[in-house]
Amino acid sequence: MPKTHAKNRIRLVIIFLIIIVAASIFYLRKPSDKTTDEVKLIENLVASSVKAEHESGTIFHFNNILFSLPSPYQISLILHESGISYNKELLNTTNKASDYVTNFSRAINFGVYGVDLGYINIYQQTQDAASYFAVLKILSLDLGIYKVLNQETVNRIETNIDNRDSLMVIVSETYRNVDKFLKNNKREDTGALILAGGWIESVYVLTQEMKNNPHPDLMQRIAEQKRPLENLIKLLVPYAENSENYKFLIENLIDLAYTFDEIIEEYEYIPSIDFPKKKLTIVNSKSKLIITPKLTSVITEKIDKLHKFITQ
Repeated sequence: MPKTHAKNRIRLVIIFLIIIVAASIFYLRKPSDKTTDEVKLIENLVASSVKAEHESGTIFHFNNILFSLPSPYQISLILHESGISYNKELLNTTNKASDYVTNFSRAINFGVYGVDLGYINIYQQTQDAASYFAVLKILSLDLGIYKVLNQETVNRIETNIDNRDSLMVIVSETYRNVDKFLKNNKREDTGALILAGGWIESVYVLTQEMKNNPHPDLMQRIAEQKRPLENLIKLLVPYAENSENYKFLIENLIDLAYTFDEIIEEYEYIPSIDFPKKKLTIVNSKSKLIITPKLTSVITEKIDKLHKFITQ
């Protein structure tokens, strides 16, 4: 699989998680050193990133076609807007963070904790946010990513906090530095693991809430993870021989994909729009996914197994 395709997908999660870790530089100062303006900066930073995710969703470019990929933040927003209460018990406890001592466990749980922090922020649980900021900072240090977030970058974020477009440009530049670091050190698999952890955690939270709050809309959101799962598997397959952990992860994701294949898909054709000069095609056709409660239950069990594996 060409690395350029993998690179585009890895970008989806790292861009947002970089914002989170950058914010932690301010958030984790001693209380006596933290001013009201700095606290407000953090709140605005998170709010800006959430708004961007909510409005635009996540798009990636694959084989000259644009696909929409539901982000973890969108899933959290769906739960919040459905009137479902905050449930900290669903999140990966920060007490486990010190147990993650391998690159595999640190990278995949960086993605997990990033999604958890998104969930926490949407529910505006400030006290819980502090501990998750701290864990993300520690993991980023362990992964060697934190060094990219220098003081100059943080100052630029602070200066442009009210300009969402400029903020996203800065974050994109920071991503490129992280991406370059991973590539130069032959650690592109780290980015893939971050994405995997984020996807598994977001679907885990969604399926667990579905058990407690059965609702057709939540079932539909679970069904919509069929395509993202297929893309995630394509991204991870090149690293199948890296270790037994990779092998177990990929094998179980493939097994999960077979279950998702049982979802019935109704297709409505709408002509695509071609942009020859850009060598780009935008797909407009629509599909409706039909999923049963029984199938949802099987998916929930398999996601739970994966979640226990990556967070153990």
